[in-house]
Amino acid sequence: MTFPNPIHFVVPRSFFDRLAALPGQTLGLDYPYWIGGQFNWAAQAWLALRQQREGLTIGCAPCAGRINFAHSMVWRALGPRTGEFRVGARADYRRLFDVDFEFLQNPAARCGPRQAYVPYWPIPGLIPRDPNRRALRTVAYAGRIGAKNLSSDLRRELDGHPAMRGLNFATIPPDQWHNMSQIDLLVAVRDFAGLRHLDKPPSKLFNAWAANVPLIGGADSAFAEVGRPGEDYVRATTPVTFFGAVERLRQDPSYYAALVAAGRARLPELSREAVGNAWLELFDGPVAAAFENWQVTGRPLNPFGNALDRGYDMLARARSSLRRRAAAASRA
Repeated sequence: MTFPNPIHFVVPRSFFDRLAALPGQTLGLDYPYWIGGQFNWAAQAWLALRQQREGLTIGCAPCAGRINFAHSMVWRALGPRTGEFRVGARADYRRLFDVDFEFLQNPAARCGPRQAYVPYWPIPGLIPRDPNRRALRTVAYAGRIGAKNLSSDLRRELDGHPAMRGLNFATIPPDQWHNMSQIDLLVAVRDFAGLRHLDKPPSKLFNAWAANVPLIGGADSAFAEVGRPGEDYVRATTPVTFFGAVERLRQDPSYYAALVAAGRARLPELSREAVGNAWLELFDGPVAAAFENWQVTGRPLNPFGNALDRGYDMLARARSSLRRRAAAASRA
């Protein structure tokens, strides 16, 4: 069975070469998921969906007469369109206006008529926690370190807090994000300010469920949208609630087991096939409708998209410059 409309995935040249070098071009342990979203949104989608549908193509440039899908930063790098239909994955970045449909990674994000949430792909070859481990010994963060990724307040307290006495804290390197065999508790607290982080996905919660490891998360809207705080993950909005959760998980094996069991029960929703079906429903439904309308009209659904992108980027750069100046002034 083929797609009703031809789908073409677009990745940068350097990533395309990595993809071509994969043995058998399959999603095995040698798949370099840790390269990042610009690769994974398109490359992993192509590798996974071609197992469910025929007719998918991938390359370094868009193709006329096809539905072209790419990460938003790939479209930004390629510049204004040359007559093709574009679908973009916004991922963690600013909205891209010069696309005809946009995939969002947070189910709590507000969607317009040409936007929709789609779940991100699970990590290939994920190794769950060793079932022979009993005590809580290793607490870990599996993600990139940055201002919006792991709370700086939390990082400062982890080493010396009484609740962490006797525990190891590890920051897992990107090429080991798939290996949770020696991890007993995962952390995903971006801040203690109660921010909803509408641009961030629930991926860390999905990965924790798949790894049979409890997660202590923050106030992320994505976690609250897909999970149930207190049932399949722990929500910590202050250092007190965070370290209290660590203490309870250490001292109450039944609570630990209940969180793991509740996460495990959600796994059928997160299988590669289930995620693939969600993607196909989008491509075959609203994206196909937008594409067919575009074929009739022969013009972008948002003809001012590129101008809006330029203006939006200029405003974002100006705001960023003002924030840097304010921060420098406060330190002076």
